[in-house]
Amino acid sequence: MKKPLVVNLILWIVVAAATIAFLAWYHLAGGDASAAMSAGPIMLGTVLAAPVLLYAMGAVLGLLLIIYKDVQMGRTGKRVALAFALLALALILIGGLPALAPDTAGELAASVIIVHYVTAAAPILIMMFGFLYALGFAPTDTSKRSRFAKYLPKDHFE
Repeated sequence: MKKPLVVNLILWIVVAAATIAFLAWYHLAGGDASAAMSAGPIMLGTVLAAPVLLYAMGAVLGLLLIIYKDVQMGRTGKRVALAFALLALALILIGGLPALAPDTAGELAASVIIVHYVTAAAPILIMMFGFLYALGFAPTDTSKRSRFAKYLPKDHFE
């Protein structure tokens, strides 16, 4: 088991626990929207908690699968999966920016609508981006070598 996998697993478990705690606190306190409008961090939490929780759940499930089932991927597949996952995470985080800077709501309306609509209508999609994030950290499959690998040293793939 590689150290980055364990560190990522712990990180995403902490993120999931924090978002669950925030959502539980917010909804048990009554979820007063007027109080959330006055405080920027609380409003940011209400906007980002659900999508980030879904993303974290996908990442945790993917990392557990990689750790316990020894999933391996090729270099290109890992890079593509990680790139898509990080773009999706950036879109989610940009969707929460108008909560801190209300004057940017017009410019970022598309990302806000996309994030909130997908969170409500297709939450599994956000989880799949978290799963793609986990696949980006899978070990590299050394059994498959490209056609130009004969020009590389033998220890290049280890």
